[in-house]
Amino acid sequence: MVSILALVHVVLSVFLVILVLIQDPKGGGAGGMFGGGGGSNSLFGATGAPSFLAKVTRGVAVIFAASCIAMTIFIKPKSDSVLDSMNVPAATESKIEAAPQQETVAPSEESSPE
Repeated sequence: MVSILALVHVVLSVFLVILVLIQDPKGGGAGGMFGGGGGSNSLFGATGAPSFLAKVTRGVAVIFAASCIAMTIFIKPKSDSVLDSMNVPAATESKIEAAPQQETVAPSEESSPE
């Protein structure tokens, strides 16, 4: 199931990139191949290509977003943390040695150097 969804996701992403590259907001560019140039003899008509390509791009983008959400749901990790799957040896008290503490002696009044 996940591999089919991943394949559909890749195909949608390539198709979405192609659709975005075909469009040009100024009317020129690669969209002229398919009738985006604006002539009455074009494939989609004088004003049909930009709106048609925009609608198709919008639809493919919505399907792409849905496939992103579906892949996130299906491929979420089973555990909460990477550390849940690691074997960490427990520390024992015999291995832990306390650091020796030094006592500080306050100088007394009787032993003051003269």
